[in-house]
Amino acid sequence: MRSKKPSNTRPDLTIIIPALNEEKRIGKTLDQLASYLKTEKTLRDKKIEIIVVAADSPDKTQEVVLSKKNKFSNLRLLRPGPRVGKGRDVQYGMMRAKGKAVIFMDADLATPLKYLPIFYKAYEEGADVVIATRNLRRHHPNFLRRLVSNGGNLAFKLAGGVWVEDSQCGFKLFTYDAARLCFSKLTIMGWSFDMEILAIAKANKLKTTSFRVNDWTPVSGGTFDESVLKNSITSLKDLLHILLRRLSGYYN
Repeated sequence: MRSKKPSNTRPDLTIIIPALNEEKRIGKTLDQLASYLKTEKTLRDKKIEIIVVAADSPDKTQEVVLSKKNKFSNLRLLRPGPRVGKGRDVQYGMMRAKGKAVIFMDADLATPLKYLPIFYKAYEEGADVVIATRNLRRHHPNFLRRLVSNGGNLAFKLAGGVWVEDSQCGFKLFTYDAARLCFSKLTIMGWSFDMEILAIAKANKLKTTSFRVNDWTPVSGGTFDESVLKNSITSLKDLLHILLRRLSGYYN
């Protein structure tokens, strides 16, 4: 899905980073991103917009982000208000992005930056949606976490009708129009939003490409780690929600 709007003044790529309570690592992440974009041959001549979405928090995430503005030609800090969930924050950024392609990535850089040009090339070759996937057995050595992840992914395949190896990796790219379509229909604002987004893309027959990220690195303190069982129950409710929405034709 390609935008037909005039694009000569628009960024080639928007990179969105949701950052809730990320005071301790968002600065380093932005430093690494700035350095990478200046040297990576595929992207260094592109017009790139950086958006950090920072919901209200007691730490200094927003102040740290603003201190890094001089490292980029186009860095925007968006403040969506009180904490709601990662899905809300990503949606908030996606619906305000100006890039011809839009990617969101986690602030912890669990997925290495070297995948940015790989995903961008897939977009240039015609993909509407590009997603990262992980080997869940390898990356979740904890038995309970592995059981939850694999069971949840199987349930998503059945409820969402999307047969992907992994739906939850926080590194996904969309064309501008695909982002507007998918995120305008998003109803899940929490951890399960990735699953709903892929179900929406599938319902609208968007061309989706996936890449296995074998060097994804687990980072302590992730949102799911707060309570595996609690988030599992929430995810099952969200999967039922996705199934009902899909069967009703809401996503189309």
